[in-house]
Amino acid sequence: MRPKPLRWRALLGQIAVYAVLIAGSVVMAFPFYWMLSTSLKSPQEAQQAVPVWVPERLKPANWAAAARLGAQGGSRWWGGYRAGRSVVLRVYTGEKGPEPVVTIPTPPAAFSDPRADNTRVETAFKDGWWEVTLTNGGQESFRLLPVRMHIAKSYREFRPELQPDSVSSRGEDWELGWSNLAPGVLGYVFHNFREAWYTAPFGRYFFNSFFTALAQVLGGLVIAAMAAFALARIPFPGKEFVFSLIIATLMIPGEVLLIPNYILLARLEWLDTYYALIVPWLASVFGIFLLRQFYLSLPQDLFDAARIDGATYWAQLWRIALPLSVPGMITYGIFTFLGAYNALLWPLIVTNSPEMRTIQLGLQSFIGEAGSDYGGLMAASTLSILPIVLGYFLAQKQFIQGVARSGIK
Repeated sequence: MRPKPLRWRALLGQIAVYAVLIAGSVVMAFPFYWMLSTSLKSPQEAQQAVPVWVPERLKPANWAAAARLGAQGGSRWWGGYRAGRSVVLRVYTGEKGPEPVVTIPTPPAAFSDPRADNTRVETAFKDGWWEVTLTNGGQESFRLLPVRMHIAKSYREFRPELQPDSVSSRGEDWELGWSNLAPGVLGYVFHNFREAWYTAPFGRYFFNSFFTALAQVLGGLVIAAMAAFALARIPFPGKEFVFSLIIATLMIPGEVLLIPNYILLARLEWLDTYYALIVPWLASVFGIFLLRQFYLSLPQDLFDAARIDGATYWAQLWRIALPLSVPGMITYGIFTFLGAYNALLWPLIVTNSPEMRTIQLGLQSFIGEAGSDYGGLMAASTLSILPIVLGYFLAQKQFIQGVARSGIK
C-alpha cells in the first residue's frame, strides 16, 4: 500500500516542476510579446495609460473593411491612394444629425500637401450611415491616405466602418484620425513595419550591421584559431605565462579602451569607415580561450600520428584541429556576431555620417524631441532581432555542443 503515495508524490513533484518552468517561460516571453503587440498598435494605443493587450489591427472584424477600402484606393492587400480612385468610408450613426467634417491633415512643417490639395471630399447620408467619399483628382499616386474627421458629440453612438487609430475630444466634436484610410489587409496589420522601413534607410543599416559583424566573425576566427592552437599544441618557453597574460586582459573594462582606440583610429584617419567598426574587435580573448579548450579536448594520439607522418603544425591545425572543432567555432561565431550586431556605443563614437550607421543606431530615428513613435520603434526593433533569432534556431545544436564541450579537457 505504500508505493501509491510515493507515485502520487512523484507525480505532484513533476507537476510542480513543470508549472514553475511554464510560469518562468511566460515571464521571460512577456517582453517579446509586448514588443510584438506594440509593433502592431496605433500611436494612441501604444501611449495610453491602460495597457492594450490585443491591438485593433489584430482583430479580424477590421480586416474586411481594410481590404475593401484598400481595393478602392489601389490594392486589396497593401492599399494605396492612386490617381483617379475614390475611397468610400461608412460611418454608422443610425440617425441623421450634423454632417461630419472630413479633412486630410498636412504633415508638420509643411505648407501644403498634394493629397489635401487634389482630394475632393463628399458626404451623403444613406440608410443609417454617413457615406464619405474621397476622390484623388490629381495625377500623383500616394502610399498613404491620412484622414481626420470631426463628428458631433450629439450623436448617441457612432461606429466607423474601419476602427480609427485615434479618438480625442475637441470641444463639441469627437476627432477621429486614421493614419491610412485605404490600407489593405497587410498594409493595415503591418502598418508600423511598412512605415518603419520607409522612415530611415534600413536597407543600408542592415548591410552595415551584417557586413561588420560577418567581417569580425571571419577575421576573428582566423586569428583566434591560430593563437589558440599555438597555446594548446605548440610547446614554447613561457607559454603558460603568455596564456595567463592574455586571460588577464579580460579583467580590463572595455570602456577603458574607448579613448585609446579612438585616438589611434583618428591618427590612422579611419574614423567613419568600416575599418573603425571592424579592426579593433578582430582579436578576441574569449575566442582564443574557447578554441584552446577545444583543442585540448582532442586526443593527443591524433597529433602524434600526424607528426609521425611528417605533418607540420600548420597541417595539423587545418586538417585535424579545425575540422574537429566546428561546434566551438560556431559558438564563437554566434557570440561574436551577436556582440557586433548589437553594438551601439562603439559605432556611435566612431561614425558620423548616416551611410555608416548600423541597425542599432538606426533605431534612434523613432526618438525625437517631440516624442517617440513607439509603434514604429517596436516594429523596427522586431525587424532588427529577426536575423538573430533565425540564426540561433539554425545553429542551436552546434551552439549547445560548443558550450557543453568548451570545458572538457
